[in-house]
Amino acid sequence: MIDFGLKYQASIFLVANDITPTPDNITTLIDLFRDKELVPNTFREISPGSPAPRGRLRLSSPNNEWNIKIASMRIDIEKNPISLKENNLGNVNDFCLEVTDFFGRIISKFPKKANRVSLGTIFLLKEMAESNLSEVYPRLFKPPEFYATSPPFEWNWRSASRVPFISGEFNENLNVITQVNRAKVEIGLNDEISFSDRIQLSLDLNTSQENTEYRFDIDFITTFYQKISVFHDDLVVKITEFING
Repeated sequence: MIDFGLKYQASIFLVANDITPTPDNITTLIDLFRDKELVPNTFREISPGSPAPRGRLRLSSPNNEWNIKIASMRIDIEKNPISLKENNLGNVNDFCLEVTDFFGRIISKFPKKANRVSLGTIFLLKEMAESNLSEVYPRLFKPPEFYATSPPFEWNWRSASRVPFISGEFNENLNVITQVNRAKVEIGLNDEISFSDRIQLSLDLNTSQENTEYRFDIDFITTFYQKISVFHDDLVVKITEFING
């Protein structure tokens, strides 16, 4: 049912305002990721209460496959597709193993704890005939009469739930956010552009923001991504089976 992924993203939320684009920090990070051949750069961050944007560190693959962005209060690791013909994103479990390694490298040099951890993914489902696409809408919605008799050609469905997530000493709440959209999408990767009427599936799985204590070390982060990849894949199967009828 899944055709290919548009983006995988892992994030940890922590105080990282000291990991600034200084020569020492840049050298340290280059050494940490020398085997990945990541190129240092900066991005502009606008923080609450600070009207002037600040330069923050970013490490990127030359082809933009990997991006590591170190903001003042979070670290994001993204993996992006580099071709419409190659599934370079791989599966989510492998991605989670890689980002756990990446976070471990950073924390080994900049010892910190996080107060939230998240995994986000975006997929495009395989192309469907118009008749099949039209059948998805009434499965997800109970529309008013107008849209029941005049089915929409674009729509957005979003739900957010909260479930327990237990890991060792931690008994956390996990936010499970699912978004299913139908839209005419333009897919542009490098010099390739594709247009298609598709179903897009997005998942955002993150520990609750209610507890702001910085308590998650690399062991918890490792366990989180081990468990969440299994939870993620099971949820994708259930959602896509429901969409497919």
